[in-house]
Amino acid sequence: MKDSADIKKMNKDKIRRILWKGGQYTKQGIATKTGLSVATCNTLLNEMNKDGEVIGVKHRLQEVGRSTVFYEIDESFESILCVSFEVVQNKRMLECMIVSSLGNILEHWKTYHQYLEISVIIDNVAKIVEKFKNISRIMIGTPSIAEHGIICHCDIQELENESVVKKLEEQFQIPVYMENDMHFKVYGYYKLHCEQEDIVTLANFPTHIMPGTASVHAGMIIKGHNQFAGMVGFLPYGMSIQQMLLQLEPSSCLPIITKAAASIIAIINPTIIVFTGDLLSEKNICVIQEECKKIIPKEYLPKFIYEKDISSSYLTGMYQKALDLKGEFVI
Repeated sequence: MKDSADIKKMNKDKIRRILWKGGQYTKQGIATKTGLSVATCNTLLNEMNKDGEVIGVKHRLQEVGRSTVFYEIDESFESILCVSFEVVQNKRMLECMIVSSLGNILEHWKTYHQYLEISVIIDNVAKIVEKFKNISRIMIGTPSIAEHGIICHCDIQELENESVVKKLEEQFQIPVYMENDMHFKVYGYYKLHCEQEDIVTLANFPTHIMPGTASVHAGMIIKGHNQFAGMVGFLPYGMSIQQMLLQLEPSSCLPIITKAAASIIAIINPTIIVFTGDLLSEKNICVIQEECKKIIPKEYLPKFIYEKDISSSYLTGMYQKALDLKGEFVI
């Protein structure tokens, strides 16, 4: 049973979700969009204004009469640090972005390393936190399973079994949230391109790197019992994982990708499958679709989509999840 503090938090989150879209709103306008009373909106907006989270700006709508206060998010109140890492052309890439509460990128850079140990990540985060004093949350995307804040089965071996969340929270006293990178990407794609009822799967097939998929059903990421859902690199392809990785090159990858796609269709039954990764193109997506038709009845096939660049979905997923966490909505 929710107490008054929980209800107040939920109501503030309703207001935030209107203001996070950008623009200015009156108390009456916010009340209409949230379903809250004008009195409740008045009380909560006054508190948020006092805390510095929102700004109230007076506008006179007509030449005569009283001014009306319009409310908007104060972008300087807080920002989100989004950190991700992956293997790119045999080098470790570390990417950092500072995003405002309205989703605007304030700063963005990438660095490349032969080895990417946890100390390198901590050093980079330290420089950012020193510069941006208003970071309210650190979001981390990892090419691995991310159970209980620990990295497992990672493409970057030196990060294996690292307690990343614990170490960063102890160092910086800022809440840290870590998730498999595919979860962020598919959630972002869903938020950007899909309808509420859509079931979307994102499938990533890079050269000689473990493939992975992730799915969203009605706004919920399908994670499984311990974050393992969608790890199609572990499907039985009739060969060892090492042999499968060697097969993941342009001349020999299509049978593996087709089997993975057919398995996802049979298990998840998505509306859409979005394919990405350097092994794929518009042309071979058509080939994969035709091969799947030989296995799956036509009426159960989803829409096949190819996306060369999924980076905007990645950032959107991290940003949207950070907003969810602020309101303590679980996805």
